Order: sequence, then C-alpha cells, then structure tokens
Amino acid sequence: MKWAYIGLVIGMFTASISQTIVSPAIPRIVADLGGLAWYSWLSTIVMLVSAVITPISGKLADIFGRRRFYIIGLVLFMIGSMLSGLAMTFGFLIFARTVQGIGMGILMPLSQTILGAIIPARQRGKYQSYMGAVMGASQVAGPLLGGWVTDVSSWRWLFYISLPVGLAALVIVVRHLHVPELSIPAKIDYAGISTMTVGVSSTLLGISLGGATGWLTPQVLLLLGVGVTFVVAFVLIERKAEEPIVPLPLFRNSVFTVSTVAAFFMNMGMMAVLIYIPVYAQGVLRMTATESGLILMPMNVVLFAIGIVVGNLITKTGHYKEFAVAGGVFQIVGALLMLRLDAASSGLEVVVSTGVLGFGYGLAFQIYMLAVQNAVQRRDLGTATSSLQFFRNIGNTLGTAIAGTIMTTHLMSGIESRLTPELRERIPTGGLDPNAVLNPGKLAYLPVELADIMRASLADAMHAVFLLLPVLTALSLLATIFIKPLKLRDTLAQPEDRGREILDSTAMSSPDQERMLSPEDEHARRRERIMGAHLVLLAEQVHDDNPILRDAVADFGGGDLERGIQILRSTGTLLLTEDPAVMDEHEAFAVELSKRGQQQRMLSESVTARLDAVAELVSLHRAGTPTKPRIDTPDGIDGAGLRRALMMLDSALVADIATRRWDDTLL
Repeated sequence: MKWAYIGLVIGMFTASISQTIVSPAIPRIVADLGGLAWYSWLSTIVMLVSAVITPISGKLADIFGRRRFYIIGLVLFMIGSMLSGLAMTFGFLIFARTVQGIGMGILMPLSQTILGAIIPARQRGKYQSYMGAVMGASQVAGPLLGGWVTDVSSWRWLFYISLPVGLAALVIVVRHLHVPELSIPAKIDYAGISTMTVGVSSTLLGISLGGATGWLTPQVLLLLGVGVTFVVAFVLIERKAEEPIVPLPLFRNSVFTVSTVAAFFMNMGMMAVLIYIPVYAQGVLRMTATESGLILMPMNVVLFAIGIVVGNLITKTGHYKEFAVAGGVFQIVGALLMLRLDAASSGLEVVVSTGVLGFGYGLAFQIYMLAVQNAVQRRDLGTATSSLQFFRNIGNTLGTAIAGTIMTTHLMSGIESRLTPELRERIPTGGLDPNAVLNPGKLAYLPVELADIMRASLADAMHAVFLLLPVLTALSLLATIFIKPLKLRDTLAQPEDRGREILDSTAMSSPDQERMLSPEDEHARRRERIMGAHLVLLAEQVHDDNPILRDAVADFGGGDLERGIQILRSTGTLLLTEDPAVMDEHEAFAVELSKRGQQQRMLSESVTARLDAVAELVSLHRAGTPTKPRIDTPDGIDGAGLRRALMMLDSALVADIATRRWDDTLL
C-alpha cells in the first residue's frame, strides 16, 4: 500500500502543478499570442474539460476499473503536456490544454476515490493531509518555478517539466497499485453523458464569451439557450437512468448536498485569487513573473501546512466540521482584506491578505471530501467523489470565467472613461492595445500618461474582481454550517475480511491489507452476526399473535407492515453476510432502520401507550430484584440507532408475551 499511495501522490502532484505553474506565465503567453479578452481561456478550457470528464470518468472507473482509468488519465495528461509545449498557435495551445484537461478530469477525482478504497475513513484524514501537503507544495513550487522559467527561458518549458514527474507516477502505479474493484453492472449512461457534455460545455462557454463579446450577442444567447436546455434534459434523463453519471438520489443526502455547495463556492473564490493575483501583481504593481509567483508563495505554504495539521487532528480527535467552519471565517476575513488592495498597495499587503485566505483554505479544503466519503454508501463512493470534484471544477471554471468577464469589462470601460481628447491624439497608430498592460516591453513604448491610465484601469478592474470574494466566502461558510457531522469510521470490510465489523464501514468499505484481525475485531463481528440473527428472528415473530410487535414493525415501515418486515430481514441479512454484493443490495434498508432508531419518537403514540401500559402491568407481577441490562452493540450505520431500534422492537415482543401471560385485554 505504501508505494501505491506514493504513486497516487505523485500523480496528483503532476496534475496539480500543471495548474499553478502556468499562472505567472499566462500574461506573457497572452501578450505574445494576443487576445486579452481571452485571458482566462488558458485556465478555463482545462477546468471546463475537467468538469465534464470528472463525473464520466468516476462512473466508468467504477464499472471498468479504477486502476485502468487512472493509468489512462496519466498517459493523456502527459500527451497534453507535450502538445502544449509544442504549440505554435493560440488555437493549437487551447487544443493541447483540452487534452490535458481530459487527463486531469480523470486523475484528480480518481486519486481521492482510490485513496478512499485503500485507507479507512478515520485514518484517511492523516493521509489526505499528506496528499494535501503535496498539492500545497505544488501550489508553492508551481508559481515560483513558473515565474522563474518564464523570465529566464520560454514558457514552453512549463509544460515539459511535468513529463518526467508523470512518467515516474506511471511506473509506480503500474507496478504497485492494486485496487479492489466493485461488481457494478456495465451499463453506460450514454444519454446522460451526451446531454451533460453539451449542456455544461455550452453554458460555461456562453458565460466565458459573454464578457468578451457581449451578453446579447447571438452566439452567446445561443450557447446559453442550448446549455440550459441540455442541462434540463440531463436532469430528466438521470432521474430514470439505471446507472446514472450523477445519481440524483445523492442530493437527498444532506451531507453530500451542503458539502458540495460549500466546496463549489470556495473553489470559485480560490481560483479567482490564484489566477488573477498574478495579473494584479504584474499589471498593477509592476512585478516580474517570478515576483508574481513569489507573492503567492506564503498563501500556499500556509494552505498546505495547515492542511497537514488539520488532517492529523482529525485522525486524533475524529472531529472535522469545526475546522471547516473556522476556515470559512478566516476566508471571509481574508476576502475583506483583499478589498483594501489598490494601485498604491505594497507587496506585503498582498501577502498578508492572501495569507489569511490561505489559512482559511487550508482549514476547510480537505474537509468536504472527507465528509462526503464518510456519508455515502459503499457502492456510491466513486460516483460521490467524482460528483463533488465535478462541482468543484464547475466552481473553478465559473470563478475564472466570471472574474475574467468582470476584469475585461471594467478594464475597457476604465480606459475609455479616462482618455481625454489630448490623450486620444497620442494613441499610437493601430490603436491602444489592452494586452500591453500585461507586457512591460510593449508598455514601455507608450507615453507615460497612457501607461498610467492602463495601470489605473486595471487596478479598478481587479478591485471589481475582488468584490466577488466576500460574497463567495460567505455563501461557502453558510453551507458549511449546515454540514451534519457524522462519526468517522475506523474499520473496513471486504470479502476477504471475514470476522471484521461491517456496521461502521458499509459507507466506506476499504481493505486494510496490512492489518491482522484482533480479538476485539472478531468479538465485535460475532456480536454483529448475533444482532443480525436477532433481527431475522424478530421478523419471523411478526404475526397476529404478537399484535404490539406487528404494529411497531408497521410503524418502522412507515405504516406498511410488509415494508417493516423487509427492513428487519434486510438489515439482518446485511449483518450476517460476507458477500459484498448482498451488502450492497440490503444496505439501504439498514440505513433506514438506523435512522428510525435515531428518532426521539420511534413509534406512534398508540403503540407507545400500549407499551407503557404493559410496563406498568409487568411491574405488578415482577419477581425478585431486577438488574440493569447491559446492552453492548457496535456503532455503525448508525450502530447506536440500530441498538435503539432493536431495543424498541424487543420491548414490543416482550409486551406481547407479557400480555398473553397476564392480561390479554391490553391487546
């Protein structure tokens, strides 16, 4: 498992550094190739393709094998990197970045999914923190290395650098990564894939083009109209699909829903900072590409350092929501500090503002993935992980696109409003090129007054971009507050793990290949099997001779006696079986029973009143001094909820026995 984990980390590093290493060079690339209005496309296209590919790759990987798809993702990513370095035109560079985006759309979610398959949830916080640290290191090294390479050489080498790293990850993964695969029917949702691809692509392209060409242009309206139509069609198709790309029932899981919303808004704001702080530094503060990379370094160092600390604290304490809430608070403080930045600000002010943001991101970033993986059922692990990453990618793309639209619009209007008749006469032949604001060489040929106008207009445009941040961070914090903290699982369950507990691992099945069974494990598993047999036998006792038990089971079935019996039998079967396919089939019923057990009032008032009456009757006929019963069952899906539910049903059966013996008038 050690080398497999290292291979995952290196693969994640390869994909992550490709995003940050290019950021300081984008102004130079755009200045060389032209097209300030398309500034965001070098990042947007990667995030757009990743957003579309992520849920598709997650579902296909669940069906055809996660290891195989991870290798495919690495190979595609390296091909895209090589083509990007060879690009001679802006159009070909966009195509090459598209190939990179496909690879990233496979690598990023599968790294987390595979991690969830080989590390149990409680220990996963520590390992995710290490992976987060490596990602943080890429965030630090990326801008710094990217700026330095851009200043001393060519931006093309930024793409070639990832090739040896990716090759190393490929060798390790091929040799050492062995992932237990699920037995899921090979049914591909072609209609869902098609409608989602067209809908998401058209909508995001329409948003990106809206700022560059105008929101009422025919092509923008057409793209937005097509996008909305296909997104609606996608939702309708997914509701009926047998194996949907994005299972809509996931959104009935409140933890998944609010975690996704929180991560979505956080990524919108974070990507706007990562992409546009280099623009502000180079265009407004007149820094070099290397300096603009350095200015983000403190933020990224804080982000990954805090991530390591939080991960280890989660493993130690089992608590995680508190860190995410604290992170949201720090993000709001950092966002407000960003509003103070203007043309007269210093580099230190930028470092402090982004550093506070980085502290907040470090506290919260990994929490959402952990919360989602801990809350979903085992068979939905890959889909839930990729779905969260999908919405994160959508947030990345929207954040970049909206910020780019705001920057372009305010820059052009700012320049236009500042030009006096005298200055208009001094505009060079061919017009005033807005791209020059990001190219010190071109800016040097302009009259000082025109150069100052362009810098001042860019400063105003960046302030408008920064106004987004408090809103986005507040929305993320609001969603985070509503995350329901569930107990993190410690144990694992796979077919070869006979004798282990399964109650607390059905949502997060993962094999711990290096752990031997302890006596406590074996004892806990025996208790679970006894509980399973208990439930099956209880179901057999549901008949007219036990009317209180019959009515109690009907209450558990929502008024449907047959459903109540099915819940008992399915939960018992889940606890008795060692077959993962059988676990998957019956797990939803066990979850329903445990949720019933969590309710303060499990039974209707009439059944509860009958139980109280029987308790009073028994107290009149008791013999000897009663002893306090000792009930010791494992926690799980939720184990405590199952314990309460089972105890209530036992009470109903005991009530039937007692009334038959002493007073059948209570029946």
